Amino acid sequence: MKRGHEARAVVMRRHRFEPARLVLGLALLGMAALFLARAAGGEVPLPLLAALLPAALLLTAGVAVSVFGVRRARARASGREDGSWAGEGSGS
Repeated sequence: MKRGHEARAVVMRRHRFEPARLVLGLALLGMAALFLARAAGGEVPLPLLAALLPAALLLTAGVAVSVFGVRRARARASGREDGSWAGEGSGS
């Protein structure tokens, strides 16, 4: 009898690390913890919660711009004037 679920090897392609996603994820987790603390009766001021989202987005944007600049500088230093990194366009 053949079942619809066969064991298949999951192959994950390499991708570059995105620090901005990590920073945003951690910031949103922190905000969620504060919202939970407030819902549980904690003394977390509402204006603080309202200010954290724009602050998290600005921090994430700063990290993304910094990473872009570093990757661009490394690409130029290694002779790739087009700004591409080693894994782009390889097709595999």
